[in-house]
Formats: sequence, structure tokens, C-alpha cells
Amino acid sequence: MVAVSSGRADPAGNRVVVIHAGFHKTGTTSVQAALAAHREALAPVFALQLPRGPAFRTLTRAARLWSAERRPMAMRLYRQALAQWLGGLDLAAGQGLIVSSEDLAGHMPGDFGITDYGAAPRLLAELARGLRAAFPGADLRVVLGTRAPGAWLASLHWQQAKRHTMLEDAAAFADRMAGAVRTGPVLEAVARATGAPVHAAPLEEQAQRGLGPVEAIYDAAGLGADLRAHLAPVPAANRGAPAQLVAAFVALNRQTMPREDRQAAKDALLAQFRAGLPL
Repeated sequence: MVAVSSGRADPAGNRVVVIHAGFHKTGTTSVQAALAAHREALAPVFALQLPRGPAFRTLTRAARLWSAERRPMAMRLYRQALAQWLGGLDLAAGQGLIVSSEDLAGHMPGDFGITDYGAAPRLLAELARGLRAAFPGADLRVVLGTRAPGAWLASLHWQQAKRHTMLEDAAAFADRMAGAVRTGPVLEAVARATGAPVHAAPLEEQAQRGLGPVEAIYDAAGLGADLRAHLAPVPAANRGAPAQLVAAFVALNRQTMPREDRQAAKDALLAQFRAGLPL
């Protein structure tokens, strides 16, 4: 594990840059909520880039576009968005950088016929190249969250069932996404493409730690124990749903009805679930 204590620089004096690029449904929302809550405490040693700023949102939209289309024009748009975002970064001398967005790895599997993270190595290689050009000598480190296949596929299916186009039941979806669970080769490809160490962060392990899944980012950043001791835990966000609720959403998607009526029915079911009422 990384041995940096301050977060400002590695032992050679280089700026530390941590790229947290998902994967989707591996605690990323909780990570970003924790980073946002810890922003003020982290500011002396790390600047944050989270999925809120307009330039960063443009970058992640461009990443998703290229993952879906893989055309030269889409890559040009991604590079343009990357240059614009990098041009707006303003770091203090020696200050590190933590970048977090699951969309930096492309679209979530299940979207637009995408069935794996094959786009991630190229997208992250371009990102790493741009960051090294903007911050010569930067010490880049990549964090990618993972999850046990069954729970991960169920969470992906729930996320897709919220959309009106998901008509597959859980079993059919899992069959179609079987290739997506093989993330090991993707991690290796990202390491080769970026030339940076890749830290795998299994959700099942990270969720049990004091600060939750964000600990994996702080490990990669080399954040010292003294600073971590002053950071407050943040409740887990964007939790999953029981199979019964997911199946009800898919059943609604299969019905012919106005979109607004379907959404209203989904909202009512979700409110019942959150209130602890039987579905």
C-alpha cells in the first residue's frame, strides 16, 4: 500500500493525483458524498473534482459518448472536453488532486447495448496523458471499485429498471451481462494503458471500514491516519432495492401506458418501500 503520509506529494516530491473512475454500483455515490463532506478538511492537501462542475460534467458526458459510439469524432469531443477541464484546474503549489466519477470509465453496462468496460482503458489513458501534461511529474494512482458478481449484477439491474426501457427480468439481464463481471482483465488493461498503479477496492471490504468505501481513495492518496481521525463517517447513499420492487418496476416498464403515469406508479412504489410498507 502507498506510504505517503501528508497527501501533498510522494517521497520524491511529485504531486499525487488519484483517479477514482468507478466502477458503477460499487459505492461510488457514497464515496463522492464522503469526499464532498470532507472537502474542507482535505483542502490543505487535496483539491477535489466531483461530478458537479460544468466542465467536469462535460468531460464525463463525452466519456460516455465515446464508450457508446467509439468513433473518431467522439474521441475528438472527449479530448476537447478534457483540455477544457484541465485548463480550468487551479491547484495550489504541492496540492494533490482527487478526481471521482464512475462515468470516466464510460457508460454503465446495460446502457446502449454496452455489456462491459472495454472503453475504460482508452478513456483513462487519455485522462492520464492529459493530467501528466498539465502537471509534469504527477504521481498518478487509479482506484476502481469492484463487487461480488451476484450483488453487482442485481444492483446494475435495479439501476436500469428505474428507466422505462428495461424490459428484462433479473435472470435475463444477468445472462446478457455475464461478461461484465470479469473486471480483472480490465484492471490490468487500465494499468497498462495509464502506466499508473491500479488499486482494486472490493465494496464488501471497504464498506466495513470506519469511513466506508472512501477509505480506498484515501489509501491510494496516502492520506495519513492523523487527518483521517478528524473525518466524520457519512451514511451510505443510493442503496439497492429488494427483488420484489425491481420486478415491479420491470412489470411497469412492460405495460403500455403514458410515460408520466408509469413514472408516477414507480414513485409511489418507491415511497412505499422507503416508508417500510408492504409492496
